[in-house]
Amino acid sequence: MTEELWQRDEDFVGTKLENSFVILNMKTAGYYAFNVSATDIWELLGEPRSCAQIAGKLTEKYDVSEELCAQSVARIVEELRASGLVHLAR
Repeated sequence: MTEELWQRDEDFVGTKLENSFVILNMKTAGYYAFNVSATDIWELLGEPRSCAQIAGKLTEKYDVSEELCAQSVARIVEELRASGLVHLAR
């Protein structure tokens, strides 16, 4: 079974501010601020990726177990999906 590929929605404006990234969803006018690791996830979602692929990249960068990282990535991607910021890649 193939894992779902996610990609960020491009209908946003955003900028880096110090140690965070802030975006405005142009469809919903929702405003979001991401910490450093959530910013990494957001940037990785610039192209279609599975949660496992994202977690793999993050475990190379951060001192975190694969299991904990995979759980965190899945949770954040779900929050982004619920907010209309990411969608299944087409």
